[in-house]
Parts: sequence; structure tokens; C-alpha cells
Amino acid sequence: MAGTAAETEAPPAPDDDLVLLQRIIKDAKSGRLRLPSLPDLAIKVRAAVNDPRRSISDIARLVQFDPALAARLIQIANSPLYRGAKKYDNCHSAISRIGVEPSRNLIVSFTLKNLFKARTPLLRDRLQQTWQHSCRVAAISSVLARLTPGLDSDRALLAGLVHDIGVLPLLQYIETLQLDADPERLDKLIARMRAALGTFVLKTWQFEADIAGIPAQAEAWGRDSGERVDYGDIVQVAHVHSQFGRGGYFGPPLPELRAYQKLTISKLGPGCSLELLERSQQEIAEVMHILQG
Repeated sequence: MAGTAAETEAPPAPDDDLVLLQRIIKDAKSGRLRLPSLPDLAIKVRAAVNDPRRSISDIARLVQFDPALAARLIQIANSPLYRGAKKYDNCHSAISRIGVEPSRNLIVSFTLKNLFKARTPLLRDRLQQTWQHSCRVAAISSVLARLTPGLDSDRALLAGLVHDIGVLPLLQYIETLQLDADPERLDKLIARMRAALGTFVLKTWQFEADIAGIPAQAEAWGRDSGERVDYGDIVQVAHVHSQFGRGGYFGPPLPELRAYQKLTISKLGPGCSLELLERSQQEIAEVMHILQG
């Protein structure tokens, strides 16, 4: 007698990627997943900024231990984001021009590049692609924030730079365990894991809630944070803009995004907002150049 359909139907094939996903989450929660550490200098600068007894001179001395970092801070002080009538040529003056808290955000941003390293060619290339994309989103975010009342361009830059930080521990995990991962599988894993892992990393680094939530907000197309524009809105629109002409965007049309509708530039219409960003390409390129070192 033939068996019933329930008896003869083959069990579903295991979802290897889902199994790995669950394993990574379990190891992250238990502490077995080695998360990337925020660079030591960034930690020291953040502590100094939060200490009312520390002065701009104290912070400048910390930054000057890394001459390359000091040079980049001076570059950004003289960039289109902050350029004034006077040109700055030292770290103390740069921090004075930019501001203490904005300088902290920028210093953290500059130090993140050193984390994006891997030994195997495939993962090294993927991390490099992620860093380049993050730099572009960060640069566009800084421009959008400058055009949006109530937001800081330096904080928007940091938000854009960390929106894909979850890719870093994922690829490090794959490399440490020497797991096989072809490009297609990597894409699937990154799409599934980067938001949750990114938020996990930023909370571990004790970032404020408005920044720690960015990885989960960057592609949450239906997200509505209310009437007030926040950094999640800025990064989401910057992410969409960064994909134009590159074939990497599969979300709803820009005018339909609630995040875009809240921005001041949306009142100009999609064509004009694109034109405005196009006119800012030199500024975006210069900020990207500074971030990429």
C-alpha cells in the first residue's frame, strides 16, 4: 500500500546559511564571537571629551600621537564642510574650529579604517568594498545634514560610516573559522546579518542610541521616526543616493521614502535634489578622499 503524501514527502533541505546565522548570533550573545575593538586612540579621545577637566590642548596632544590622524583632522577643518576665511595648520586650531564633540566624532570615524582588514583575498576585497561604500554614504550624509536644519554634518558622517559595520564581525568570523563562502553566499549572509550585528557592535562600543540604531535603519524602507528628521533618515537617503547608477538599490522609488519626504531638499522635487547633490560632488569627493586616507 502506498504511503500517504506526509509519509513520502522528503524533509525540507537544511538552510545552511540560516544555521550559520543562528550560530553567529549564539556566539555573539555568549561572548565567543570576537567583536572588533574600537581603536585605543578613539577610546582615549572619547573619554577626554567626556571629562570636563580636559581641555582642547589635552585632546590635541592625544591626537598628535598619531601624526597621520592629526593631518586628516586638519584636512577636514580646511575642507568644504568647515572652510572659512582662515586656513588652519595645527591640530589645536583644527579642533577649535570644528568643535570638541564634532572632533570626537571625526576622530572615531578616521580610526575605523584600520579595522577593515582580512587575510584571505575574497574577504579582503569584500571588506574594502564595504569601506569604500561606507565612505561614500558618510560623505553624502554629511552633505545632506549640512542642508538639513538641526543636524550636525560630522555626526551624520559618523552615522554613515558605521551603517555597515556589521559586515566586519561577520567576515572576521567566517575567516577565523575558515568557512567556505563564495561571493553569492557572502551576499546572502551580509544581507541577513549586517543590521543585527552592526547594532550589537555599536552597543558594545557604547555608542549613543541615535548612532547604535543606524545599521538597522539604513534599509528599513518603511521606517517612520515621526515628523522630526533624524540621522537614520539622513543615512537611508544617502545610501539610496550612493547606489544611483550602480545597480545596487532595490527599494521603493526615492520620492516614496518617508525618510526622503522629511528632508528639506525633498521640497525641491527628486530631480532638483539630485541636481543639488550633483553640484556637491566635489565636496563629497573631497570628504571621501580624507576618510579613505
